[in-house]
Amino acid sequence: MDTSGLHRKHRWVLAGLVVGSALLLSGCGTVRGVLGGKDDGNPLPEPPRAEDVGAQAQSAAQDTPEGTWENYVRDIIAEQVKRQEAKVNLYERYQDPSITVQNTGGLVRDIDLVEDRTIFNIRGGTLASSNTDFDVRITFADGDTETRTCRPTVSMEFDEGAGVWYVVNPEPLAVFAVCG
Repeated sequence: MDTSGLHRKHRWVLAGLVVGSALLLSGCGTVRGVLGGKDDGNPLPEPPRAEDVGAQAQSAAQDTPEGTWENYVRDIIAEQVKRQEAKVNLYERYQDPSITVQNTGGLVRDIDLVEDRTIFNIRGGTLASSNTDFDVRITFADGDTETRTCRPTVSMEFDEGAGVWYVVNPEPLAVFAVCG
């Protein structure tokens, strides 16, 4: 029986397996590099730095629209964080845990201020307004994060007696209504 043809087929199969294995292993090296095992590949981008505002309001109106805005933007975020914490705590105490777990992707756990680009227009020396423009990072209860741009309209009036700019109709930051 002539087995030379059979040996030739085995050699080609073996050569194919060696080449296929080499390609597979080189692909694993690339994946490992991207995931942090080596320094080659494209690393995932770092999210922009953000300010953890917390849940405690700490400021008040100031003597410039910009000063009042700097305090106000942090306080409206803090107020919303406090409301969201209360909501999550209420769910954790009273809702069936399996339902709470299903809904964690929609529950906000924290909001951080990323960047503020707001500019105010001052009219008549006593009125200021802006279609504000700032970014926040929302952290959901399941750990996912999302960066959104917020553009609520803010109006202020200058109180000459107190020497400060007051916000007309202050409200907590409605992240799902004014941030997209």
